[in-house]
Amino acid sequence: MSAFFIINYDVVDQNLYAKYNPGSNAITAGTVAKHGGTILAASDSEVDIIGQQGQIKVIIQFPNSQAAKAWLDDPEYAPAKAIRLAATDNINQYIVDGLAQ
Repeated sequence: MSAFFIINYDVVDQNLYAKYNPGSNAITAGTVAKHGGTILAASDSEVDIIGQQGQIKVIIQFPNSQAAKAWLDDPEYAPAKAIRLAATDNINQYIVDGLAQ
């Protein structure tokens, strides 16, 4: 069953964040693909329906939740992830299982 990694956050250090996006995009995309994932959406556009979301929103589809967790823990992704965490705040991050087909 597919799983979706969903995250939204606010950028608090633009200069540092630039080292993540676009600076680490190749690392992020490469490690996502390594774990069978596909980046479905990544945007700073905002259309709040109910509630208030973070500035950046990302949705990544993985074959299953184990693959999503493996990507998050991948040592190759760790340096880029550390930059993202240091440059952002108000982070909401979770994995949601897809519907059984």
